Amino acid sequence: MDQAEGQTGQKGAGQMGRDVGGPDPARVADVASFVHEVDLMRRLAARGTGKARVSLTDLASLVDVPRSTVHAYVSGKIHPPSDVFDRIVIALGVPRAEWGSWNDAWFRVAAHLHSEKQAADPTGVPLIPRQLPLDVGGFVGREQDLAALDRLLTGSPESRVALLTGMPGVGKTTVAIRWAHRAAPLFPDGQLFGNLRGFADACPADPADVLTGFLRALGTRKRDMPTEVDQLAACFRSAVAGRRVLIVLDDAGSAEQVRPLLPGAPDCAVLITSRTRLVGLIAREGAESRELRPLEADDAVALVRRTAGPDRVDADQAAAVELAEVCGRLPLALRIAAAIVRVRPATPLSTIVGELRSAGPLVILDAAVGRETAVQTAISLSYRALKPEAQRVFRLFGLFPDDGIAFPALARAAELEPESLVPVMHTLLDMHLVIERTPARYGQHALLHAWARARCLEDEDEIQRSRALQRLIAHYAGTATEAAQLRDPRSYRDEYASVRLDESPFSTAEEALAWLDLEFTTLTTLTRQAAEAGHDALATQLCLTLHHEFERRRSAEWIPVSEASLAAARAAGSEAEQVLCLRVLGNAYWSRTDHVQAFRYLDEAVKLADELNAPHLLKLVLSELGRTSLSIGRLRDAAGHYRQALDLELRDDGVASVTHLVMLGDVLWELGDLRDAYALHTQAIDTATRQGYAAGLQLAESHAGRSSQALGELERAVQHYQTGLDLCRSTGDHADEASVLANLAGALRDLGEDDNALRAARDALAKAVRLGMLRTQASAHHVIGTVMLEAGQFDAARAELESALALSTEATHPRGCGDALVALSAIHRHRKALDDAYAAAARARAISEETGHRLILADSLLAAAVVDFERGDIAAARDGAGQARAIHQQAACRLGAERADAVLGLLPPRRR
Repeated sequence: MDQAEGQTGQKGAGQMGRDVGGPDPARVADVASFVHEVDLMRRLAARGTGKARVSLTDLASLVDVPRSTVHAYVSGKIHPPSDVFDRIVIALGVPRAEWGSWNDAWFRVAAHLHSEKQAADPTGVPLIPRQLPLDVGGFVGREQDLAALDRLLTGSPESRVALLTGMPGVGKTTVAIRWAHRAAPLFPDGQLFGNLRGFADACPADPADVLTGFLRALGTRKRDMPTEVDQLAACFRSAVAGRRVLIVLDDAGSAEQVRPLLPGAPDCAVLITSRTRLVGLIAREGAESRELRPLEADDAVALVRRTAGPDRVDADQAAAVELAEVCGRLPLALRIAAAIVRVRPATPLSTIVGELRSAGPLVILDAAVGRETAVQTAISLSYRALKPEAQRVFRLFGLFPDDGIAFPALARAAELEPESLVPVMHTLLDMHLVIERTPARYGQHALLHAWARARCLEDEDEIQRSRALQRLIAHYAGTATEAAQLRDPRSYRDEYASVRLDESPFSTAEEALAWLDLEFTTLTTLTRQAAEAGHDALATQLCLTLHHEFERRRSAEWIPVSEASLAAARAAGSEAEQVLCLRVLGNAYWSRTDHVQAFRYLDEAVKLADELNAPHLLKLVLSELGRTSLSIGRLRDAAGHYRQALDLELRDDGVASVTHLVMLGDVLWELGDLRDAYALHTQAIDTATRQGYAAGLQLAESHAGRSSQALGELERAVQHYQTGLDLCRSTGDHADEASVLANLAGALRDLGEDDNALRAARDALAKAVRLGMLRTQASAHHVIGTVMLEAGQFDAARAELESALALSTEATHPRGCGDALVALSAIHRHRKALDDAYAAAARARAISEETGHRLILADSLLAAAVVDFERGDIAAARDGAGQARAIHQQAACRLGAERADAVLGLLPPRRR
């Protein structure tokens, strides 16, 4: 009863419960006692008015019910609905404290009437329907879904209609039946089940037929049943009034089909399953909806294990996990696959998984069962319910990546105006045939995607398919180019873009970055599809667009996507596109520290660029050759490549690029020319600032930290690193962020901020491990090891430095090897293993002499000098420390010179 109504209704009544001989709900047991007590209520409410009782006319007016109907209620001819009786109680001034007791009295009468009706059955057996189908064996998981149904259907009395939706084969009926069996004790007056066949091969069930069956099950005689749907629905509501009945309506096709089947009694519950969302039922009847998803990975494997047998699954757990994924964790598919495993005991589980992958899961699964159980049948029933335009859009999804397609791209591919595509997508979403992964971006479950692809290959001719895919790829290529140019503008992207959008969809670099992050997987898939379909220009455009994204993510797709794009360019005979793809591929192998392969592709690119007499392409390849040479310690080669690239830039553009200024500065830093290195790095900062080039500024600031740190300008170095780090984080450049963190850690160590240095180094290490960055991992281990060395934690330091050496060796990274060996020399010296210490220093010196790393040469000389001092060879110690000091002074490396001075200060003065 409504609280506000009750407060109003109490104004005119006395204390009913305290009046001797007054109405008492506890005395109500049947219709006669009910009529008697209601009459007493009317008499008590009329006291002081001069009337014997509240008249039927007045009562009808108070409860807004016709006078004749009120008369039928209070005379016992018709038992009033519970909500009308609530209004009568309030209108007659019953105190709030007694409302619940009168409500219980109403239920006792309703139950009594039901018992009398059952007793009148000629068989003498109470009619309590138990229509639930057999519960499915081997049920696993779904605990959250079952708990949600508990809350919806047995929790709050406000909602007793629940809707279970989901894609074909996801297990809606199974979950509904499992919950219904579990909840059956809460509905002692019976459970009704109706298969509405909303999407079956047969005609959908007529609500009149369903109601007739329900009424028979409830004990209504055929001669007492009306024939019209509305009258049958009213009769059904009367039949379940006052009873606790659960009604399960399976496979509903529409809200209109369901509405007549809903009871009016608040103590009944209705559970509906449907492939469509039945939005009208939610809007009008207040139904609560729950969408079923594919099983969780562990539950999917558990279902396979229970059906196929624990021995088969336990013997090859990895294959069982793969089987679950091949089936898309869809219960129907999993049960069929597990049944196949069970009936083929001699076939290894991995073999069956291989068959599913090679032939396609739908083909294998459906061959094993009848049409009624087949997965494809379940899907086709939903597909058949679509209009032709929606069927075509659904089919086209099979051509596209199943990771997700944005709405504008889908409209372009389908050649539909947005306003025409919107209702189509609403239908597909409503039928659970597509998934809205993020707003206005759609994908499909793997098995739906496979079925859609099969339909597309069958129903669309090759020309239609090719054109649709090309339109989609072109849209993405144009959008991706706009995003990449806004984030990191490169002239060659414009020059080799085969399609461009009329207007950029992005207003800021942040929007472009967010889009690239969202669409990255789709873009890589489309690049491969473009290459395979022979759209070489589009493949190259996408490959160039993704180059920076590959580098900042160190994506596993970098090499295969680049190889596919290169193959397409070669097949088309496009030499310029080959140069561009060879460059991207060479860079991919550099990131994997496979320098042999990197040089192979870059050398081929240089040769092709020379043959084409294309200096604008040549300088791009020279830049990658410079970086690869620098990484493996070919410093003079690297300097030559960068200087040649700079000369080409100055000749053609009149301006040196930020990238080449930075990288040539790095070469000079490695060679020990620190002042010139810092000058180039600061020139790059000025250039990037002047151009408003955020990505270039990030690169220049980060690398200026290196040269200023070597110069001993540690506070300035930290400022450069921190600026670069902030820019990395703002642009989402994860790879550079890891590198800058490792370098920042080294500067913090040199400042004596050991705790901050360790935090930064460990953060860098975690990021570098995730991205597979061996060189950065080595740098982080080196910083951690040298901090521990200074703290006297020699065993821990040795483990870190040996990791740094191993990683640098694996990455063919001479500078990293040299740094690690110099620090390990100190570890061995503290262990009094002077031979090992001297050998480590000698190895570092040999590396530096081969590559030209002047600062490592100086550090290795100094490390050997300390060993000589401890051996008592003062002359050798003085000579080595003196050479180290001279190299550091020439390089302007203040910290190195100070370390050399400290060693020289330990030595006795020369004898005169």
